[in-house]
Amino acid sequence: MLERLRELLPPPAEPVEPGRPDSWPAVEATLGTRLPRDFKAFAERYGSGKVDDFLYLFNPFAAGQDGNLPLFPEHGGVLPLGRTDNGDELYWVTDGDPDDWPVALLASRAALQELHRLPVTGFLGRAGRQPARLLHPSEGGARSSEPPVHPSAEP
Repeated sequence: MLERLRELLPPPAEPVEPGRPDSWPAVEATLGTRLPRDFKAFAERYGSGKVDDFLYLFNPFAAGQDGNLPLFPEHGGVLPLGRTDNGDELYWVTDGDPDDWPVALLASRAALQELHRLPVTGFLGRAGRQPARLLHPSEGGARSSEPPVHPSAEP
């Protein structure tokens, strides 16, 4: 799925705060769980930034987030994954193998909760270049002429 995502959302030439393969064991030890491989590959290639100037995924390598990773509660609890500029929140539902964790969306503008049984890269691939359409189908999610991935150190 990461290859499909690369076609839809080309990664930045110089990602900001990318993860490194040798850094994940410390992050996962802090959390007490392994993270999905597709998310790790995404963070290593894309780093910190916004997708289509709208969706920001949390990056454990971002400045100000080191050591402050939120701990999920019990098995099956939620682990923060990202947010949008509209205040929508994305979570992993930590049930089963981390590579199978679905993405939960809690919309800020409605009592909407959605469960997307896809890995992170599948969720982003479904959104394509119009993540607003996935998160707010009634709003249409206008296509931007800007590059879809904007590296940044701040959410």
